[in-house]
Amino acid sequence: MAEFTITEFQSVVNDCFDGATSEEIKDSTLHTEFTDLGFDSLTVYEIVTRIQDDFKVSVPDEQLDELTTPAALIQYVQGQLTTV
Repeated sequence: MAEFTITEFQSVVNDCFDGATSEEIKDSTLHTEFTDLGFDSLTVYEIVTRIQDDFKVSVPDEQLDELTTPAALIQYVQGQLTTV
């Protein structure tokens, strides 16, 4: 079974932005709002699109509005992977 943890999230961010922002994501910032990390909605959408492509999960737009932190997104994607 596939897993989606902070490591996989960092890898996706790294792939999307050539490592420019992945270092901002660490255990101490997992519960920080994306906007406070400097991620605008377009950036988050790009990350989520990459996650959907790479991990074959679906994150509906209306659900994405509620996933405002890396921890929430990681937990949601991990939940999708375990139900497959």
